[in-house]
Amino acid sequence: MLDYSNEPVNDYFLIDIKSFYASVECVERNLNPLTTPLVVMSRADNTGSGLTLAASPTAKSKYGITNVSRPRDLPYPLPKELHIVPPRMNLYIKKNMEVNSIFRQYVADEDLLIYSIDESILKVTKSLNLFTTPGTRSERRRQLARQIQLHVYRQTGLIATVGIGDNPVLAKLALDNEAKHNKGFVAEWTYKNVPEKIWTIKEMTDFWGIGSRMKKRLNHMG
Repeated sequence: MLDYSNEPVNDYFLIDIKSFYASVECVERNLNPLTTPLVVMSRADNTGSGLTLAASPTAKSKYGITNVSRPRDLPYPLPKELHIVPPRMNLYIKKNMEVNSIFRQYVADEDLLIYSIDESILKVTKSLNLFTTPGTRSERRRQLARQIQLHVYRQTGLIATVGIGDNPVLAKLALDNEAKHNKGFVAEWTYKNVPEKIWTIKEMTDFWGIGSRMKKRLNHMG
């Protein structure tokens, strides 16, 4: 068993906007991002081909649509409730900037890393003393995570999913493997629960930075 007692403990949030493109399109239409089946699909002119860039949670669960589905993969005939919309990248960039402006109300610029158009990394160690009430470290982390979630939702209508960790890797793993799948969209992984959390992950591609090619290489290495 590895000893993590000497590892530096900080407080990191890795925040993802759930089904970002699809959620933005839902909000723009006054639709619920969690319950509306909506697909953002690019289409090549005059070819009839295209690619799904984003699908809402309901489009995924109800119709089996993924982020790599083609028009031929959509249910036929198309259900009336299923919205198929074109991408609007300028709008998504604008919303990304708005979301990160909210994050900047909780952390300094040096404690914010915009990881992608729908994910950001926040170091909130200093922020816990400013925005939370007394409690355990875990309680204060979750207080702040919930506060940011509510702020994002009230201002933008978007759903923020938060992975909490002692370092960015733990926060990312908590986000991808637990927070995205639970009811409150918040999960916390620490050095203390590495054995029960990380070592129980069965699929290597569920680890941050390991794709299908890296998985094959690691399998070949034994």
